[in-house]
Amino acid sequence: MGFVKVMTSTVKTNGILGLYRGYSAMLMFCIPKNSVRFGTYDYVSKNVFTSKSKTSNFMCGLSAGAMEAIIVVTP
Repeated sequence: MGFVKVMTSTVKTNGILGLYRGYSAMLMFCIPKNSVRFGTYDYVSKNVFTSKSKTSNFMCGLSAGAMEAIIVVTP
């Protein structure tokens, strides 16, 4: 259908606020997801992988992403 046709169709059927339908659910889901991700990254970088290297940075990010997926995304 294309981006422009979808936008005009949405505005015609639901009004301009129809473009924001579903935004509140995404916003409510974003808060715990980011809290777990950044909290885990901070904890792991200070307590588990304390050296400042690319490998430890990667492992901190991997740990944070795994915890985010397990705690927030999967359920």
